[in-house]
Amino acid sequence: MDSMSKIMRRLCLLLVLAVFLKGSDSNDELLSKNDALHHTVTVEITNKLHPKALGFQELSVHCKDKHHDLGPVTLKFGGDHRFDIYDQDRDYYCHHALCYWEIFDSGPCGGDHRFDIYVQDRDMYCNNNLCSWQITEKRPCDVSYGILSRKCYEWDKSSPEK
Repeated sequence: MDSMSKIMRRLCLLLVLAVFLKGSDSNDELLSKNDALHHTVTVEITNKLHPKALGFQELSVHCKDKHHDLGPVTLKFGGDHRFDIYDQDRDYYCHHALCYWEIFDSGPCGGDHRFDIYVQDRDMYCNNNLCSWQITEKRPCDVSYGILSRKCYEWDKSSPEK
């Protein structure tokens, strides 16, 4: 009976170990899901407005969310502007960054345009956490996965906040 008792103890120990290991897989999965909610995303905006006859068009970009205003930045043709978004907790302080731009010397699209350059549901998993955008006269284009797989969007209908 003593040998049977040892076998039962070992089986119980193996069962507890198996349950623990199975549970650790679930915990790892849960941790990786939480890590996905707490990571830094870099947004890169590049001026791809067509060059004019006497120089290049400049792009004025002003990015902000409900808590942070990054201030206006002027980009020459081919120039880019980068900023980081880090979600600190489940409240996610930067649900979207508002970017609008003025195309100086009103061209084909003239005036101010507005676009939500970062939207968590759409942009959380950009290519290696880098969301790359090219701004053209017609529309903003997501080129995070390369120029051949770019995805372009329409300008937002609402006017920009000044």
